[in-house]
Amino acid sequence: MNLPIGAFFNRIQYNGSTDITFSDLPAIQRHFALTVPFENNAVMAKKTAPISLDGLREKIIDRKEGGLCYELNPLFYSFLKQLGFDVHLVAGTVFVDGQHNDLIGTHVATLLHHNGRSYIVDVGFGSNLALQPVPLSGEPVTAITGEYRVREVDSPWGDYAYEKYSDKELTLYYTFSTQPVDEAYLSRVRDIILTNEKSKFNKSLFFTKLTDDGHITLTEKSFTITRNGHKTQQEVDKEMFHQLGRRHFGMNISLTDGSVQALLHHKAQPEQATT
Repeated sequence: MNLPIGAFFNRIQYNGSTDITFSDLPAIQRHFALTVPFENNAVMAKKTAPISLDGLREKIIDRKEGGLCYELNPLFYSFLKQLGFDVHLVAGTVFVDGQHNDLIGTHVATLLHHNGRSYIVDVGFGSNLALQPVPLSGEPVTAITGEYRVREVDSPWGDYAYEKYSDKELTLYYTFSTQPVDEAYLSRVRDIILTNEKSKFNKSLFFTKLTDDGHITLTEKSFTITRNGHKTQQEVDKEMFHQLGRRHFGMNISLTDGSVQALLHHKAQPEQATT
């Protein structure tokens, strides 16, 4: 895929220098997180076309939609690769409360090599984004979203662990292997997320996106604003769901669309965070 860099910058509302170096990546990742939602609309619409980098360009840049990890990170990987960075896609396994849910290898991120060091670059993990390349050395990094580190582990689920400090304690979010995965792998991940009963992302619609001081999340039943660590939540009906979706996430779904109406009748689930 030949990614149109100018269109990519317009999509993420980035107006800085286009002569991108490694030191510019935190700003690029932040702009991406502020403008491209983490959302499961395609999963809930049961879209099964093979995932391709060309298709992701059309979906996220041309149609200004968002996506899940296996869509957002491959697009960002394509951006980095086109600019000449040494990158490849990797797969990981998400953990919740120290346990994985048997959806092994269904998180996709980017591994970047620069000046003899390796980093994980992740723009597709809900609101838990480091907003900068995280070194695999165990050195912690700090962002407005919290403090993160990646360390080497001895695990059957991967060689490294992506962790975040929560209430002064480290929380394991996912493990990953450094082995490359290819474009065909993305469709296999999508199929698991779409059909597996243990997937959190095939139960109800949700959209989440970072803000300057926190993040916002919209589900079929609620709209949550987290600002400087303080959370407020309001209930929403179908009309408000669409209004908030258009206003905050650029979602434009017709209230008369029968397929969408069917989606909105799913039982609401707890707020989704990551995959």
